[in-house]
Parts: sequence; C-alpha cells; structure tokens
Amino acid sequence: MEKDTIIHNLKQKNALLEQEVERRGKLNETLMESQRLQNTILEKSLVGYYIVSEGKFRFVNPTVVAYTGYSLKELLGRNADFMIHPEDKRKLRKMTREQLVQNLAARREFRIITKQGEVRWMMEVTVPILFEGKPAILGNSMNITERKTAEEKLKESETLYRAIFETTCTSMTIVEDDATLSLVNSEFEKMTGYRKEDWEGKKTWLDVVDKRDHPWMLELHRQILIDPDSAPRNYEFRIVDSRGRIKTVYHTVGLIPGTRKLVSSIIDITELKEKEEELNIKSRSLEDLNAALRVMLKQREQDREELEKTLLSNVKEFVLPYIEKLRNTHGGNNHLIYVDLIESSLKEILSPYSRKLSAKFSQLTPKEIQVANLIKDGKSSKEIAKLLNVSSSAIDVDRYRIRTKLGLNNKKTNLRSYLNSLI
Repeated sequence: MEKDTIIHNLKQKNALLEQEVERRGKLNETLMESQRLQNTILEKSLVGYYIVSEGKFRFVNPTVVAYTGYSLKELLGRNADFMIHPEDKRKLRKMTREQLVQNLAARREFRIITKQGEVRWMMEVTVPILFEGKPAILGNSMNITERKTAEEKLKESETLYRAIFETTCTSMTIVEDDATLSLVNSEFEKMTGYRKEDWEGKKTWLDVVDKRDHPWMLELHRQILIDPDSAPRNYEFRIVDSRGRIKTVYHTVGLIPGTRKLVSSIIDITELKEKEEELNIKSRSLEDLNAALRVMLKQREQDREELEKTLLSNVKEFVLPYIEKLRNTHGGNNHLIYVDLIESSLKEILSPYSRKLSAKFSQLTPKEIQVANLIKDGKSSKEIAKLLNVSSSAIDVDRYRIRTKLGLNNKKTNLRSYLNSLI
C-alpha cells in the first residue's frame, strides 16, 4: 500500500515536471519570437534606437548609423554627445541629468553634426532604463531637418509678411469667410480710430462700413468667396470712424490662395473726393460762365458785323459816288490830288471791312457799287435811274455788268438776294 502511494506521487510529480518543461519550452519560444520581432523592429525601423549608459553608446540600430554617417564600430563605446552641435550640447547635458534624477521620459529637439560635416536636426524621446544592472537611457530619434527647414522658411515668410503688413502706408485687414476681422494693422487704427484689440476676432467689417453700403457689399463679399475672378477687386465705399465721421475709402481685395480668407487694403480718399467735388462745382460754374460768354461774344460779333456792313454800305452809297463826281468836275491840279487822297484814305479805312466781301464784289466800280446797293435795298431800275438822273437802259447795262462780274449770267439767281448774301 505504501509502495503504491509512493509510485502514484512520483507519477504526479513527473506529470507536473513535464508540464513545467512544456510551459518553459513555450515561454522560450515566445521569448525568442519576441526577440526576433524586437530585432526586426530595431533593424528595419525608420526611427533610430540607441542605449546610452555611463555617457557612452552601448547599442545603436542601423538607422542611427544611416543618419549620422558613422559606422557601428565608430559609435559603440564612444561618448554619446560627441556629435551634438556645440550650441546645443550644454542644454542637452542638463536635460539628461535632470531626467536621470527624476526618472522621467523626455522629448527634445537638437542638432547634430554628421561625419560628413552636415548639420541635421533631430527629435529625440528618451526614457530611463536599467542596462546590465546599471542606470541607462533608451532613446529613439528621427531626422527632422526638412521639417525644421520648412519651419524656418515659414517663420521668415511670416516675419516678412508681418513687416509688410505693419509697415505699409495703407490700412490692411485679414477677413474671415464669416466677415470677421481676424487681423488689422496700425494704419487701420489710425484711419478708423479703433484699437486692434477691440476688433481682431471680435467684430466684422460691417461694423465699420456705412450702413448705406451694406446691401451691395454683402453681395460682393458672397460673390468673391464663390468666384473671385468674377468679382471686382477695386471699388469705393464709405466707413464710419470712432468719432462718427464718414470717410470715403478706395478698397482693394483678394482671396488668399488655398483659404477662404480675404486680404484687403484700404486708402482714405475723403479729401480727394471733396476736392473732386469742389472741382466739379467750379467746372460747372466755368461751363455756365463760358456759355454766357459765348452768347455775349456771338452777340458782339453780330453787332460788329452789322456795324461793318452798315459802315461799308453807307460809305459806298453816300460817299464814293460823290467822290467820283468830284473827280469829274473841273478844278486845278490840287483838286484831283485831294480827291485821290480822300479816296485812298477811305479805301484804307474800309479795307478791313472790304476784305470780308466776296472777291467778285470788290471788282465793281463805284457806280456799279452804288447801283448794287440800291438793288439790294429793293429799288427798281426806273427808281434807280430817276435817283441817279440817268436812263433806265443805262441802269440795265449796269445790272448786266454786275451780274457778269459776280458770275451770275446764265443763272436764275435773283440779283437782290445774292447781293444781300454777300454783305
């Protein structure tokens, strides 16, 4: 009986031992699989992994070799900060000491100098661990040089943009798609009298625009957001400043590419518009004055022409014929000289007026001019013959000569009407 019990107990122990062996075998397989997975991750990862103990590299994966340019042999056992950029080394050492004391994970960015002398930005995350029974740090890092370069360019661009935005001599704003003013410059403050902090992110452009311009500007704002190319980029509208004064401004607006934000520049043209209105008023006054002057000048010209016609007609009708008679009367030599002088002086006086007559009319003799004037005044041939104490046939001859010199023969032109048109 005692022997059977011993055998039974031995069988149970053997069974338990077999189970333990089997469990340990499976555990070893799991550990090996885990190790293979870990090695695969470390070998193939795009992230650099390393272990630093007592300030030296104890383990590095191929990615660290790739981004530093140093071989595995050159890295293992070497001080971990040998490739850190001199300007970042002190700060990084301090952070590492604090991390070990506080036993905390840490994230940081710094620069390294590769074997080829290139400066690269790294982002690192480290955690405290025990390695071979000693305090150590497990780190993983990524090359973020491209991102940092992009950030620097973006920062430079933003600095330049802000410098332009703030130093320009025009009022500038950034408008969100809901019409909120998200950014305004100092010129906006000067023009409107409002402070930036009272407007940025708090009010819309409608709060500064004259209410009379709201309807059409709201429609224009909607149109710009839908189709920027179909909306005008430049236009005028009215604003109301902090003191309630209405100002006219000239506006240029555009959609910022890739966004629904608008950038606008505004120039105060109130004084220009006032001067333009003054000039328009003065221009209209000058136009009215010019019109009045033109009427006066036209009347004066008509009066002058009428006076010239009257003077010329009177001299030819009442003076020249008698000079001709004086020439035909008998007298001494001095008599004819005086007649010539009188005739010459009269012609000189009348020359400005005579030049305005037709060239054909100036070819008439004094007697023909006398007859022409009487015809112009509506006298018949008999009436003219009686007035001049000549025969009617003589007047008919004068009529014929006048028509010939005026080029009216073989024409049905009325002589009296034609003569009136010449003077």
